[in-house]
Amino acid sequence: MKSTQWMILAAALIATTAIPAALAKGEGKPKAAGSHAAIFAKYDLDHNGTINVAEGEAMKHDFAKDPSDAILKPLDTNHDGLLTDDEIMAIEPKKGKGKKK
Repeated sequence: MKSTQWMILAAALIATTAIPAALAKGEGKPKAAGSHAAIFAKYDLDHNGTINVAEGEAMKHDFAKDPSDAILKPLDTNHDGLLTDDEIMAIEPKKGKGKKK
C-alpha cells in the first residue's frame, strides 16, 4: 500500500514540474510565429489586433476544409486535425494594436 502511495506522489511531482517546464519552453503555442502576420492579415477582419469569435470560427471552418493549410496547420498544437478555441486564443495579439491581456 505504501509503495502505491509513493508512486502516486512521484507521478504528481513529475506532472507538476513537467507542465510548467513545457509552458516555459513555449510548448502549446503555435510554433510558426512568422505566420502570425499572415493569420492577422487574412482573419483579423476588423483590424483590431486580436482574433474574435467570428474570426476564430472562420479559421476553424477553413482548417476543416484544408487541414494542410500552411498558415493554420501550425496552430493545431495537439495535432487532432481540429482548431480549438484554446489553440486560437494562444495566438499572440498583433503588436501595436488591440488590448494587452
